[in-house]
Amino acid sequence: MQTMVHMTQQHYRELVDLYSRPGEIRISGFDTSNYSTFSDSTLATVLTLFDNEVSFSTSLKQDAEEFSTLTGAHCTENLDAEFVVVKAGELTEKIFHEAAVGTLGSPEQSTTLIIEVPSIGEGQKYALRGPGIKDINTLEMTIDAGWMALRSEKCLEFPLGIDLIIADQDNQLCVIPRTTKVEVK
Repeated sequence: MQTMVHMTQQHYRELVDLYSRPGEIRISGFDTSNYSTFSDSTLATVLTLFDNEVSFSTSLKQDAEEFSTLTGAHCTENLDAEFVVVKAGELTEKIFHEAAVGTLGSPEQSTTLIIEVPSIGEGQKYALRGPGIKDINTLEMTIDAGWMALRSEKCLEFPLGIDLIIADQDNQLCVIPRTTKVEVK
């Protein structure tokens, strides 16, 4: 059996690979006890990316306590935290409007949204273009096109923007970095 350290290292490598291949889908093999309301792939992402220097926001107190206990990360109500962990059904315009895009001097000081959708592989079709994509990558997921339009607005002035890590209830993952142009198909 793999240790937690090995599983988070492997998950980190998967995430890095997904950042370089926007819209590609992978299944998370992360296996740990999950007492949150999120899927195992979302929890795996939290365990991999959060530590005691990270701030995050999530809507359910139970999940916030679980994430903080497991990682030492600090939960805040501010939506310009380093990470916002949210289910697609709980997305609001406020999340997109208040998410940090970084500054020209420090674009890495932006918010990464970790969004759990009901399904990756079905639903609305999106065409993805940009670095890491030869021509066009087509991605289907159950997230409203309006949210993707708001995300595109936040990413107009590269290197400023927000990154999306998308997970679903079947433990599939994909990433849409700020460099990726997203169009509804």
